[in-house]
Amino acid sequence: MRISADQIAKQKANFLLVSSGFFFACFLTGFLSSCAKKPYIAKPLSPQQTSAKIANKNPLSIDFKAFCQQQGYAKPLPFSTWGMDELTLSALYHHTKLDVAKAQLGVAKAAIESAGLKTAPTLGGSVARSNRANGDIRPFAYGLNVEIPIITGNKRQLRIEEAQQLAEAARLDVAETAWQLRSQLAKDWLDYQQHLAHLTVLQTALAQQQQYQVLMQKRLNLGLASNADVALTNTQLAKMQTSISAEQNKKIILINQLAIHSGLSLAQFEQIPIAPINLEAQLKTTNTFFADTQNLDDLQAQALLNRIDLRRSLAKYAATETHIKQEVAKQTPDFSITPGFAFEFGDKVWSLGFASLLNLLQTLPTQIAEAEALRNVEGAQFEALQATIIGQVATAKADYAAALNGFEMAKNQQNQQIAWLAKTKKQFDAGLLDRLEMTQAELQNNLLSDEVLQQQFKLLRAADALEDVLQRDLQSKLFEKP
Repeated sequence: MRISADQIAKQKANFLLVSSGFFFACFLTGFLSSCAKKPYIAKPLSPQQTSAKIANKNPLSIDFKAFCQQQGYAKPLPFSTWGMDELTLSALYHHTKLDVAKAQLGVAKAAIESAGLKTAPTLGGSVARSNRANGDIRPFAYGLNVEIPIITGNKRQLRIEEAQQLAEAARLDVAETAWQLRSQLAKDWLDYQQHLAHLTVLQTALAQQQQYQVLMQKRLNLGLASNADVALTNTQLAKMQTSISAEQNKKIILINQLAIHSGLSLAQFEQIPIAPINLEAQLKTTNTFFADTQNLDDLQAQALLNRIDLRRSLAKYAATETHIKQEVAKQTPDFSITPGFAFEFGDKVWSLGFASLLNLLQTLPTQIAEAEALRNVEGAQFEALQATIIGQVATAKADYAAALNGFEMAKNQQNQQIAWLAKTKKQFDAGLLDRLEMTQAELQNNLLSDEVLQQQFKLLRAADALEDVLQRDLQSKLFEKP
C-alpha cells in the first residue's frame, strides 16, 4: 500500500504537535517542581545525646558567661558563690522548661510570617486529541490558563494581626515560665538557708545537752539526782542526736533541688559554693519596704494591670477580637480571575474567567457567633483572673502581717530570755547557782533562739509569697520588666 505525500505531511505535522505537547508538559512539570527549593532535613532525637547534653551543662562555660553579661550582671565571672541572682541566671540559661516555652514562641513567630503570605497564582494546562469527526483542522488541543486570586478587604492584615497577638501571648508565656523558675528557686534558697541555720542551732544545743548530761551524771554519782532525772536527760540527748542526723541527711536533698531548678546536674552545680544568707540585713530590707502601706497598695494596683498572666489574657482577648473581624470580613467573598489561551484543533482561543464563592448557605453568621462566644470566654477569664489576684494579694498581705506579728512576739520573748540569762550568769558568777543550772539556762536560751530563727524565715517566706503574687522581684532587677 502506497502512502501519498499529503498523508506523510499530515503524519509529520501530528508528530510535531504531539512532540511539542510532550515537551510543553515536561517543561511545565519541571517548572513546578523547581519551586520547592528547600529540602527536608531529618533531625532525629537521640536519648543518649540529650541526656549527655543535660549532664554537661556548665556554669563555668564561656557561653554562659556571655549570657550573664548580656543580662547586666556586673559582678566578676564566673560566679564565686550561688546567690539568688546567680541561681536565676542559671535557670534562665540552662533550664529545659524555658527551652520549651521559647520553642513555642518560635512557632508563634513563624505563624506571623505564614499569615502574611499572599495567595499565589496557580498555573494550569491541558492536552486533548480529537478523532476529527467534526472535520477539525488539527487533531490536538492545548490549553494554558493562570488563576490569579484577589483577596478583598483587609483579611490578610487581620490574619497577621491575630498571629502577632498570639505571639505576644507566647512571649508572655516565656516570661511567666521564667518567673515561675525564679519563684521556685526563692523557695529552695530559703529552705536551704533555714536548714543550715537550724542545724547550727541544733549542734550548739547538742553540745550544751551533752554537757548537761555529764553534769547530771555527776549529780547522780553524788546522790543529788535520781535515775529518772538522768534517764530523761539521756532521752532528750538521743532525740537531739536523731534530729541532727535527719537534718544532715536533708542537706544533700536541698542542694539537689537547687541544682535541678537552676537547670544543672548536681555535679556541675557543686562546682560553685552556695553563698550564706545575711539574715539580719535581708529582714531589715524586707521590713522597711513592706512596712510602707503605700508601697503595698501601689504594687497591688500595678499587679491588677501589669501581671504577666493578666497581660497574656489581654493578648488572647485581643486575638479573639481580631478573629471576629476576620469572620465579619469573610462576608465579602474573595474572587479570582483566570486569563488563558487555548489552541483547539486549529483554532486559537483567548479567554478570561471569573470565579467567586457565593455565601448562599448562611454559614458565616454562625461562625461569627462562635467567634463572639470565644471572645466572651476570654473576657470572663480575664475578669475571673483579676478577682483571683485581688484575693491572692489580700491573703498574702494577711499572711505577711501574721508572720511579722509572730516574729515580733518571738523576738520579745528572746529579749526577755536574754535578760534572764544575763541575770542567771551574774548569779552563777556570784556562786549562787551551780554549773548545771547555768547550762540549763543556756540550753533554754538556745532553743528559744531557734524559735526566733523559724519566725524570721517564716517572715521571709511571707515576703516571697507577696512578691510571687505581685510578680515583682523586689530584691534584684532581673525581673523588673518581664
